[in-house]
Amino acid sequence: MSVNLIKVNTLNEIKKNKVIAVIRADNPDKALEFGEGCIKGGLKLIEVTFSFPRAERVIAELSKVDGIFVGAGTVLDADMAFKALESGASFLVSPHTDQEIIDVAMSKRVPTIQGALTSSEIVNAWKRGVDMVKVFPVSAVGGPSYIKAITDPLPFAEIMTTGGVNYDNFLDYIRAGASAVGLSSAFLGPDKKIKLETIIENTKKIVHKLSTV
Repeated sequence: MSVNLIKVNTLNEIKKNKVIAVIRADNPDKALEFGEGCIKGGLKLIEVTFSFPRAERVIAELSKVDGIFVGAGTVLDADMAFKALESGASFLVSPHTDQEIIDVAMSKRVPTIQGALTSSEIVNAWKRGVDMVKVFPVSAVGGPSYIKAITDPLPFAEIMTTGGVNYDNFLDYIRAGASAVGLSSAFLGPDKKIKLETIIENTKKIVHKLSTV
């Protein structure tokens, strides 16, 4: 498969599966446990954030699982983008719009999801070549009603929502026009600790709820 087809396939999988498990942890072992639980529960999209040491190790390990698309999150600059791609990341997620990261993603033919908020920022990101825009923290700017207000006049803009998206409301964002949503604490229990069985159980509930759309 050519690199261009790989990119298209990854984008299609993101838009098809819609729910991305955003993995944050204190260390790689816990992050791997988090990712394992999401995969066993039936998710295909994983975002490993560069918010803990040796996150690239987690990307490399999870990327070995067949049928799973692993992206790198909190990618802040080109060096981090290269590190993520060398570890096997199949897409890049950033909290901001950064031309150097876009250039890296384009050169390697991988999708990039970058942060933008206003209509001007979203259109500018799209013009620069961003494949999907990340609206974060979406709950602080109006939630699903904001996404609908943006996607109605800008239907070409693919949007991922994170920040305040949870089990109870993630379908509302999808119905409002979001192409994908990022969930994190929704996979954990009330104590917010990473426990494999709890993550598997909660992931299954999320996958089932998604199937009702």
